[in-house]
Amino acid sequence: MNLTFVIPCYNSEKIILNNFNKLNNFIKKNKIRAKIIYINDGSNDGTFNKLKKIKKKNVFIINNKKNLGKSSSIINGIKKIKTKNVILIDCDLPYFNNLKQVISSLKKNDLVLVNRKIKGSKNVEKNQSFYQIYRHLISNYFGYLMEKKLNLNVNGDSQAGLKGFKLKDYIKKRKFISKYYFFDIELIKLFRIKNAKIKMIPVKYKISKDSNIKLVSFKNFLYLFEFFNILNRYS
Repeated sequence: MNLTFVIPCYNSEKIILNNFNKLNNFIKKNKIRAKIIYINDGSNDGTFNKLKKIKKKNVFIINNKKNLGKSSSIINGIKKIKTKNVILIDCDLPYFNNLKQVISSLKKNDLVLVNRKIKGSKNVEKNQSFYQIYRHLISNYFGYLMEKKLNLNVNGDSQAGLKGFKLKDYIKKRKFISKYYFFDIELIKLFRIKNAKIKMIPVKYKISKDSNIKLVSFKNFLYLFEFFNILNRYS
């Protein structure tokens, strides 16, 4: 299978090279013909300098000179893709143990996503911080609104950081609303509209203790505006 990994990253200098080596070894071990597109989204640390150290013909780097948002970075990456199959994964390589299953499932499905809220999934974090509990509650609330308005049928979980999909023409041609955070919602909704084959994979997971989404931030208002704008467009 020919496929392209799209990996948005922001302020990831501490993990980016080790995780590239991890992914590259996975590709070699499983004899996958793959390209990797990293999108550095205006990081203010040494992420871009670390990426420039990767000297591989199958690795391509897009450097946003300013922070455009995760969704914009992904969309810019998709524009560069020539393969039919895409793996969208965060730069910290979440759910890496499920990556092989996602790729294999993509052979018979149009969209494959790990899902933290379906039967078989389990939160393995025993002692959660206030921030983790807060994120969980907020996620459940927005997941409820999303399902009520959009009928995505993903149990309210659209944002897990690992997905595989076939790059259909209606994806390439689509003008997405999302700039910051909710590209995933639009992607899933488009596949639902087209009655595409969608597979969800249960996972063991932990709620991140560190995230670009802060408890108090002006960007949260931008995220909220974007979220409700998407609900209005597709509902």
